[in-house]
Amino acid sequence: MNRLIGVPPRRESKGLAYCPICTHTVETQVVQVGKRAWVKPGQRCPRCASPLEVASVLRDLMAA
Repeated sequence: MNRLIGVPPRRESKGLAYCPICTHTVETQVVQVGKRAWVKPGQRCPRCASPLEVASVLRDLMAA
């Protein structure tokens, strides 16, 4: 946790997200701040080339 402003550090890792257009689970870069996780902006689905900014993060693949 950052002591100056009380914000947890930002962490990036690989994860799985659900593409709402082609209805498949695809591997993406996931950004986590505390308990919140979202897909890194600017990524596209490798199957249908739709933007993944609205995709739901299903799993974080970072090891403990």
